[in-house]
Amino acid sequence: MRLKLLAHTPDVETLIAVSMLTTTSGAKPSTLYQRLKAKPGKVSEVVGRAETQHGNILEHNRFTWLVEASEPEVLAVLENSRFINTTRLGEGRWVLSCNLRAAVEYSKLHGDEFSRLVAESIVGVEPGLRRFFKGVMG
Repeated sequence: MRLKLLAHTPDVETLIAVSMLTTTSGAKPSTLYQRLKAKPGKVSEVVGRAETQHGNILEHNRFTWLVEASEPEVLAVLENSRFINTTRLGEGRWVLSCNLRAAVEYSKLHGDEFSRLVAESIVGVEPGLRRFFKGVMG
């Protein structure tokens, strides 16, 4: 299986922090976003306190990959997650997409090659998200 990240929502860590703070702040989400964009250290501090039993804070984003895999490999992924969307491009080529919550939950439950590849691709563009993939990455 080969996987290439094609696109993703920018500033995922900042969006997680905004999502967390909207429950405790009277500020509008757009105001919180602007404040946090100006203070990356604050983003890391807030995200560092995230508790993933409240997975909805990880839903405000999207990651899209080009996947080269056999049909059985892709079907195994789909059987294990109803929140990963798939489009077949042709023989052995697929577009898969999901939000961070779906990726993290899949990885925690399955820890397979797909989990590792997804985690590596996400952490490659958003290093601060590594903490959500403990045990999946080397």
